[in-house]
Amino acid sequence: MRKLFLFLLILNLSLEASILVVKTSKNIAYKNKITTDNVHLEYVNNVKRSCSPLTKKEVESNFFNAKIYFKKDRIVCKKDVYKADDSRLLFDFGTIEIEKSGKIVHETSNYVRIKDNNGKVEKIYKNGILK
Repeated sequence: MRKLFLFLLILNLSLEASILVVKTSKNIAYKNKITTDNVHLEYVNNVKRSCSPLTKKEVESNFFNAKIYFKKDRIVCKKDVYKADDSRLLFDFGTIEIEKSGKIVHETSNYVRIKDNNGKVEKIYKNGILK
């Protein structure tokens, strides 16, 4: 009975010492979005002093992009990500609805040009064709 109590006490202390952090579940390329699909939560015993880890709440409530290339199972630090300042754009062309992220560069009666977060310019025709 005494050994069981001692074991439970040590287990409880070790869980209190561990920290819940956000880790990558797959490789994330430079400037790619960090979403709940890319990351998972895990308890770790120690974190580098220079790293302030992201929380689950921050990942769910904000759009983040990677400043660096993340390998699988790496802790996501706040210094390695930046908030995506561009919001989602919703285009309603009658029967077609297209949702994109980025800024509107140019709009005519036939098409809309959008610049993505990574600098790529897309041309979306009002009938739904992407070019």
